[in-house]
Amino acid sequence: MPHVALILPLSSPILGRVADALRQGFLAAGKVAGSGALPVRVYAAVDDGPAAVELCRKAQEEGAVLVVAGLTRDGATGLARSDCPRQPTLVLNQTQDAPMPAKMYSISLGAEQEARQAALMATSDGWRAAIVIASPSALSRRVAEAFEREWTRAAGEARRVVFAGRLEEAPAVKEMIASLRGDMVFLALDQATTLAVRPYISGTLPIYTTSLGVDPRADNTVNVDLEGVRYVDMPWFVQPDHPAVMVYPAPGSPMSVEQERLYALGIDAYRLSGLLLQARPGALALDGVTGRIGVDAERHFTRTLVPAAFDAGRAVALQTAP
Repeated sequence: MPHVALILPLSSPILGRVADALRQGFLAAGKVAGSGALPVRVYAAVDDGPAAVELCRKAQEEGAVLVVAGLTRDGATGLARSDCPRQPTLVLNQTQDAPMPAKMYSISLGAEQEARQAALMATSDGWRAAIVIASPSALSRRVAEAFEREWTRAAGEARRVVFAGRLEEAPAVKEMIASLRGDMVFLALDQATTLAVRPYISGTLPIYTTSLGVDPRADNTVNVDLEGVRYVDMPWFVQPDHPAVMVYPAPGSPMSVEQERLYALGIDAYRLSGLLLQARPGALALDGVTGRIGVDAERHFTRTLVPAAFDAGRAVALQTAP
């Protein structure tokens, strides 16, 4: 029977919970689409590697006309290198140094996209010399590098400070950045280190970050230290009056902010599946709950997010010029 195959590592002890969040969003979007929508069949894998590839082959044998899979970078790369994508395939992460087959597309929540957009937002605000604070983690380094590349291209000078991540060392940040020439700060940090470092950055320096460093669902008393911090985020979190956000239900049970981001990605992944099946040239664009989505020449879906800031501990969308 023709169907959309959603292949996720739902049986994985490590990935099962986040995979289920995406599953819930995908199926919620299917319910909103109504009775005329193509059936979805969920395939539970024990991992996002060989088991997912094997289930991809099985799904196609059972009539899948489109496959949605590849939750992790390794999973997306494994599918790209396999013989599975004979039909339209949407992977849910970036591939690592692996060209995608002709019928494969990708979408991801990669914070690198957000870092590039934060750099453009800061240059548009008029700043020209950036201080980048990163930790030694691989993700923090990737986010910092993405910001620095965009910043260097668009504005000029960027200097990096490495914060080891131990909270007791946060006060040293004040001294580390005091000797650097900069008119703004970009934090390539996670939520805990962002909250730890923020009080030690001069109030005269504008601060930018990505959604990696914030929890828009946290209590206002937690986020009050982020007052004025600017970043980019999904309409799902900062534009409750967005037409798409109003259509789709909130998760049925409490989720962490990271899981809820995947729930929102599941909604947009379902909607993109419908566009891929229509296969109309120029039709692969979507005003989604995770951002304004378009596709580039290499079949990567790109997300343009909403400029946001914290006001009295609450994440709010910034007014932008039309």
